[in-house]
Amino acid sequence: MLKASEKPLLALIEAGGVNDMPVIVPAAATSDALVEAIKTVKAAGYRVSKPRKPKIFKRGKDRVGPTFVAEFADGTVTRMSKYTSLKKLDWDRGERLSHAAYQSRWRTREAPPAIISARFEQDGKVLGTRQ
Repeated sequence: MLKASEKPLLALIEAGGVNDMPVIVPAAATSDALVEAIKTVKAAGYRVSKPRKPKIFKRGKDRVGPTFVAEFADGTVTRMSKYTSLKKLDWDRGERLSHAAYQSRWRTREAPPAIISARFEQDGKVLGTRQ
């Protein structure tokens, strides 16, 4: 049994009113002068809507940690920026990240060749090297 409030809804569905194309109603009454003004502004090359706010990178370049540069025996070089203390460089993590980058680049699960030289650098300065 239908409730009294559901009967008008059922009548609307049966009449096919739900599946008809919706009628677009303007949000506010627009005058011909306003429409003409908007056309003139658009023709002049101005934007009518607000431009999107540019995405701002949350961390500035001054917060990027040192870069671990590794050269493999086959001549491949990987560069991985990572966060580490400038006084105590994390060599093990740099090597692990470089191995992962090598495997990702060549799409292989095989062990990469040996690292023949490695260094940490930041802003063009070498912080430490290993052979």
